[in-house]
Amino acid sequence: MSADYQPIQIRGGGTSQPLALAKRLRLVRQHLHGKGRFLDCGCGSGGYVETLVGAFGCDAYGVEFDHGKVTAAHKHDILRDRVSQGNIEALNHESNTWDYVMLNEVLEHVPNDRKAVAEVYRVLKPGGLLLVFSPNRWFPFESHSVQLKWTKREVPRWVPFIPYLPIGLGQHLFIYWARNYWQKELTKMLIEPGFTVIEKSFVWQTFENISGQQPWLIAKLKPLMRAACNTLEQTPFLRRFGLSQVLVCRK
Repeated sequence: MSADYQPIQIRGGGTSQPLALAKRLRLVRQHLHGKGRFLDCGCGSGGYVETLVGAFGCDAYGVEFDHGKVTAAHKHDILRDRVSQGNIEALNHESNTWDYVMLNEVLEHVPNDRKAVAEVYRVLKPGGLLLVFSPNRWFPFESHSVQLKWTKREVPRWVPFIPYLPIGLGQHLFIYWARNYWQKELTKMLIEPGFTVIEKSFVWQTFENISGQQPWLIAKLKPLMRAACNTLEQTPFLRRFGLSQVLVCRK
C-alpha cells in the first residue's frame, strides 16, 4: 500500500519530451469532448499546457510546486498567465469549476497522495474527468531509482524486480524517492473520494532519456526498442508491463 512508504519529498522530472508528450496527449485527446477548462496539476514547465492550448484549443492552465519550473514556463508568452505556483494538496481554485484535470506522473511525488486526489475531486465539475498517468508496479524496473538505506548509494535503474518487493521489506533495504502503485491499489485510492474509473490502460517508454542516465546500449538500440514497445503496448496481457498506467475517472 502507498501509505506504507516513508515520507515522500516533493520532487520530479517531466515527461514533456516530444514522443512521450505526443503519446500521452493522444490518449488525453480521446476524452476531450468540446473545449472545456483543463487543469494540469504538477504541470512542470508547462509543455502539456502549451500543446493543449495551441494545438487542441483547450482553455488549459497548470499549477506547479517548483518555483524554477514556473519561472521557466513564464518565459513563454502563451504560458505567462496560464501556469501558476501552488500545492495540489491545497488547490487555490473554487469547487466544481474544471471540466478536466490531469495528474501526469505526479501522485507518486506528493507527500499525501490521498489528499491530492480529494482536492482534485473537489475542484472538478460533476461529470468532469480526471486523467491519471502514474508509475506501474508491473514494470520490472524502478524508474525513479532508489538508494541503499545504509550506504546511501543509488541503485542503477536497470537493476530488475525492485518494484516487485513488498514495501515492508523494501523499506529495510532502500530509501524510496517516489511511490509505485499496483493498478488495483491506485484504483481503490481514486474511488475513495467518489470517482468512477471508466478506463484503464498502460503506456510504454519512448527511450528519450528522461532520467538523463540512459545506458549506452539502450541509446544505441532505441529505434528498435521503440518499435518493440509500441507493439507490446497493444498486446493483450503483455501491455500491463509498461512503464506507466493510465486511469480515466469521472466525478
